[in-house]
Amino acid sequence: MIKLKKLLSENIWDRKFGEPLPTLRLEQDEPEHFGGGENIKIFDYETKHFDICRSAVNLYQRLTKDIDNTEAHDLIIDSAKELDHIFEMEKAVVRGEELNHDPIKHGVELVNSVSFKLGQVAGMVDDDFIKETEFIAFHILVMVERKDSIKISKEKEND
Repeated sequence: MIKLKKLLSENIWDRKFGEPLPTLRLEQDEPEHFGGGENIKIFDYETKHFDICRSAVNLYQRLTKDIDNTEAHDLIIDSAKELDHIFEMEKAVVRGEELNHDPIKHGVELVNSVSFKLGQVAGMVDDDFIKETEFIAFHILVMVERKDSIKISKEKEND
């Protein structure tokens, strides 16, 4: 027969009796793509949030390697900075962190800007990045699916 004291001393969380229970993170808390990428250097810009998107890493590594047009470099860097901000907002939404603006609205604005800039680059080099950029909308959809967890500070929202 198992004694009550023995049951109380057994644990799987390495906690002592009476301490609060640990907060468990479910596997579905963070999307599978988190951690699938890596931060990279895009000309003179170092990304901070590309670690959640392997497709973005592949695209921008290709752009930095294959495009010699210096006019295109500025557009590539600008689009990477905006995409980096989309990833930053996605991380904040997924983690339930407070933001000072609506990430979905701002994300859609940034998607338009990134698409425009990469379209200009595509025109300069006579290439097409449509397949390589399909991932962008996915990141906005992650935020839309988690819209109930978005916390926007009221004081910043009214500015």
